Amino acid sequence: MPIDLAEQLRDIHEPAVPGLWPLSVSWWVLFSFILVTLALMIVWYLWRRRRFAPYKRIRNEALDLTQQRETGLIDGLTYASAINLLFKELLVDIERRTESTTAFGSTWQDLLADRFNETGFISGPGRCLGNARFVGSSFSDEGLSGLVQHTLLRVKPTKERVNA
Repeated sequence: MPIDLAEQLRDIHEPAVPGLWPLSVSWWVLFSFILVTLALMIVWYLWRRRRFAPYKRIRNEALDLTQQRETGLIDGLTYASAINLLFKELLVDIERRTESTTAFGSTWQDLLADRFNETGFISGPGRCLGNARFVGSSFSDEGLSGLVQHTLLRVKPTKERVNA
């Protein structure tokens, strides 16, 4: 009896297609990388938001004060005093510049000019943030809203580290 070779192959079947589970190590590495990247992005976003929040608040308050001044709801002296308080809060409370805590007059104007790299605090409309507010009749806030627009409404954290 001759043996038919095709008869012997009848019970051989193709192997089953491999399943999705368990995942290979490369998939686990990819998922881990994606998860760590997503976590780092969330942490970075929250850190940035927390870091920029005080500056955003200062900008919003300055914008509100400027609009009140332009519509005539507050006078020039009130506007200059409120803006000066915002500058003081920025340098003392937010940026923790210790030399700003006791600064006034021309020293204060020099610190503002240095922080914003703007000479308008010394020889321009920013003079009214010094002692001019206390002199009386010679006070003028002309041009101060432009200086605020150029500095306080665009304020962002400085790149240099300030000692806390």
